[in-house]
Amino acid sequence: MRALTIATLLLVAVSMALSLAHALELPGKLRLKEATYRSVQAIYYPGFTIGGFAEIGGIIALAVLLY
Repeated sequence: MRALTIATLLLVAVSMALSLAHALELPGKLRLKEATYRSVQAIYYPGFTIGGFAEIGGIIALAVLLY
């Protein structure tokens, strides 16, 4: 049970960190021109996609923990 609690906490922390990083990078991206913005967006996209699994895993782990 303790291992599931720690795993859930880590998954939720990763998903929250990615959300915060996405929000904090917005002011910098708003200053870019469209072509540069699209180039930069392509760089970050794979990392956020991989991290998205942490959000799904956190929801599932939390549901199991609450059950």
